[in-house]
Amino acid sequence: MKAYYSTAYGGPEVSQYGDYPDPAAGDGQLLVEVKAVSINPVDYKVKRGIAKFMSGSRFPRIFGSDYAGVVKSAGKGVTQFKQGDRVYGATPVIWGKPGALAQLLAIDQKFARAIPEGISFEVAASLPIAALTALNGLRRCGVTEGKDVLINGSTGGVGHFAIQIARAKGAHITATCRQVNAELARKLGADETMGYSKDDFAKREKKFDAILDAYGKMNLGDICRLLKRGGIYATTQIKPFLFFSSFYVNLFYGKKLTSSNMRSRPEDMDEMEKLVIDRKLYPIIENYFTLDHSDEAFELAENGKPRGKIIIRVLSA
Repeated sequence: MKAYYSTAYGGPEVSQYGDYPDPAAGDGQLLVEVKAVSINPVDYKVKRGIAKFMSGSRFPRIFGSDYAGVVKSAGKGVTQFKQGDRVYGATPVIWGKPGALAQLLAIDQKFARAIPEGISFEVAASLPIAALTALNGLRRCGVTEGKDVLINGSTGGVGHFAIQIARAKGAHITATCRQVNAELARKLGADETMGYSKDDFAKREKKFDAILDAYGKMNLGDICRLLKRGGIYATTQIKPFLFFSSFYVNLFYGKKLTSSNMRSRPEDMDEMEKLVIDRKLYPIIENYFTLDHSDEAFELAENGKPRGKIIIRVLSA
């Protein structure tokens, strides 16, 4: 098969597109003919070795988490799927499992889910990590109808899903973004938009019930000042200050700091899929690449500040 694989942790200098051994479905696994993959920040971070203590040192290897495709064959013990089924999900690359940037992917059936009727491979591949992270982050922030929520980094992968989910919950949304993206943020459901510079936050007087930091770059002073007493801040990035400051901030200010991470329980997938089917949640996809141009996709994801999701289309063998 063809694949985009790496021979070590790093950037394009250790990655290439070419022939790679075909995988086979083991017990309880599916062999999926991959049709689309989306790129998330966690993908280029894992690829560069930020989590090597978890993902191991086995090379060459394939990266890429979110996928969608068609079941080519099923291993012994598979009961949920059959050949020809359309499936999607996220492979746990961070734990050393094979990635999705290839024509074929062998994956445990627990990491696959049937694609609802009417949803394309590209849309399905865009959802798992970013949409589920947004959904869980807003849940952990306690966002419900009438709550004032600030979404920082509102037109990126997680942020643009978060606006739509918060809108579906009936929240009042203030979205931070570059001025060029303000129209998109409002189209997605933001009631107000603002910049995300230090000066922009300093000038803001309104306080919020919840802050979802999809960009992960807010400083502690702005967080404490902009949160109402009893408010909750959640970030998509692991920050040392969360562990050291959360107790202090809660004790003296009555405000909670927490993390937002992907959660993929069946009820989470059900809720996400219902929003998509009801047309309350949809991905913004402005950048498509083919597998042999994966270097360009990673470069854009890491340094280009893309809006919405980046999709890599995979052609059949």
